[in-house]
Amino acid sequence: MHKITYFLFAIICLSGCEVDNYDPPSAPLNGRLVFENQPIGIRQGINVLQLYQPGFENADPIRVNVMQDGSFSSMLFEGTYKMVNIAGSGPWENNPDSITINLSGETTVDIHVTPFFSLNDAEFSITDGILSASCHVKNNVSGRPLENVSLFIGKTTLVDHVYRLTPSSPESSKIASEINMEERVILSQDLQAFENEANLFARIGVKAVGHPEMIYSTVWKIR
Repeated sequence: MHKITYFLFAIICLSGCEVDNYDPPSAPLNGRLVFENQPIGIRQGINVLQLYQPGFENADPIRVNVMQDGSFSSMLFEGTYKMVNIAGSGPWENNPDSITINLSGETTVDIHVTPFFSLNDAEFSITDGILSASCHVKNNVSGRPLENVSLFIGKTTLVDHVYRLTPSSPESSKIASEINMEERVILSQDLQAFENEANLFARIGVKAVGHPEMIYSTVWKIR
């Protein structure tokens, strides 16, 4: 009886090994969110891109994790995928068209979007404990009014309107009526409020009316 039990147990173990013995995903998919061939900055963690595999309509979509600098990287099985921009998730014009990606080995793809507003030529400097930041703001989608341009301070490189330290200077944000988009937008922040923070980083964000997310500059290290 014991011999039969051991024999059945061995068969079950071998069967399980055969079922579970498959190669993991080995095809890297890398890419960026870009506008005018330049990467755009977003708030890290928002769900803006998804992948689907034709022929697997009942399968759940594959979430693509986009970093705050607009880059993304996923490890997948080789095959044909459809990349879609989730409508309304990002602060840009909706594009319902999907992108076909034939994944074989390492593949790189740029996802082109048209943000409602974009930031250009961001500059940062510190004088007498005051952080100054400036940039040009460009409207790319007609009918989308500007809400504000703001300067955010954080204690890590992850900086946005959610992950930030509370600002203390009213000059750190400007609403649309205070902005002339023909000129540089100038913001400032007194750093004395953060004197106990060993590490500080800064980033500028621009927000359109009617959308909760912003487009951001690159992150600048204060100290």
